[in-house]
Amino acid sequence: MRFARPSSSRVAFVLLVACTLGGCVMFEQPPAPLACDPALVGRWIPLPDSPQDRVPLGKDDYADVDATCRVRLHDEARTDAPQFTALGFELDGQRYLALGYRELEGLFGTGKAAAPPIPKGMPPGAVTLLKYRIRNDTLQIAMLDTVDIMQRVQQGSLKAREADASTYVFEGRPEQLRALLQSEPALFDAFNGRDKTLRMRRAKDGKR
Repeated sequence: MRFARPSSSRVAFVLLVACTLGGCVMFEQPPAPLACDPALVGRWIPLPDSPQDRVPLGKDDYADVDATCRVRLHDEARTDAPQFTALGFELDGQRYLALGYRELEGLFGTGKAAAPPIPKGMPPGAVTLLKYRIRNDTLQIAMLDTVDIMQRVQQGSLKAREADASTYVFEGRPEQLRALLQSEPALFDAFNGRDKTLRMRRAKDGKR
């Protein structure tokens, strides 16, 4: 178990939509201690053939990640530069990013986009997770399959608390949440699912 951490303006926008419109799946607390992944330091540029192009960001947008995993998003359509610190962990060779309410607020609470409200009854330390990997300087990010998770919870085949009509939270101690991740890899979209996996490429020497 160690660090983990990705960055992407489009990823965060999709997260905001998922947590406000289509329902949100959270974990009561991070499943493991969080730290910065040095593999993510640098500039990341959205790939044009990724499904994140459905999100309103242009071809000149990118994300810079510094040595402390502080992410600065550059969006040509905005005059501000949203920032947040994205940390995570590694479990059985799989890397995860954990975003809490503070990170979402830092990303969206900048005038043009408001931070999503903390759902009533949700633990203040709750996080939502992303799964990621880097292959040949391409960052692939898989999100939680919220629709499938919510259906399974409603059917009783998966246990989570319903915080409100559209928000579910996996509860437990960190070791219990790690066990959940290990036993339920299908909680996340598949990396090979090109219709869902978000992808960005690493810029060379800070250039595009």
